[in-house]
Amino acid sequence: MSLLDFLFPKRCVACGRFGSYLCDEDRKKIEPAKSFCPVCLKAAISGTTHSKCKSKLSLDGLICIFDYKSPTKELIAQLKYRFVRELTEVVRTELKKTKSLDNFDFREFILVPIPLSAGRKNWRGFNQAEILGQAVAKRWKLPFKPEILKKIKETRPQAKLARSERLRQMRGTFASENTAEIEGGKFIIFDDVWTTGATMKAAAATLKRKGAGKVWGVALSSSH
Repeated sequence: MSLLDFLFPKRCVACGRFGSYLCDEDRKKIEPAKSFCPVCLKAAISGTTHSKCKSKLSLDGLICIFDYKSPTKELIAQLKYRFVRELTEVVRTELKKTKSLDNFDFREFILVPIPLSAGRKNWRGFNQAEILGQAVAKRWKLPFKPEILKKIKETRPQAKLARSERLRQMRGTFASENTAEIEGGKFIIFDDVWTTGATMKAAAATLKRKGAGKVWGVALSSSH
């Protein structure tokens, strides 16, 4: 045991048991998320957007990997709000077990994480969507390009807002200057949690306006 572990022992994020950030019992409780259309939120085969729901700027589909309940909920919260970056290794371990994206042909897709504003990233010291997105990209051997999207408007924390407020505040939030790389390209937008989808939908619309051919969403977890 290292001195650091002795002074600050690891505890399970869900039950508080000493020894690791996720105990064996709670690890068994991690469940896969259901597939649904990102527009109407009704069940959809493999998360593909229903043809009747598609629009010029909509996501072409959505894959959510884990269900957003204990212990996944606590894992993300501890990483996002308590800045426990070591939890990324726990997530990587769980990603190795899942086959969520194995049945999709994403060979020509580029994974782009939802960006933080420069101010918030400097304050937090890292972007959890970027760190987790890199783990997802590595797991499924996808190109990873966080520089494609920029967040140009500060927004209030989404967790504290009603659905209508989330949708309203996300307008004009993202931008991209990489028009040549985006035009005709295929992209996966990654975020840690899908709640209303306001953030991911706004990011998808930004890429579609720049001429992206396909834009899918991938979320580590879903509360839907």
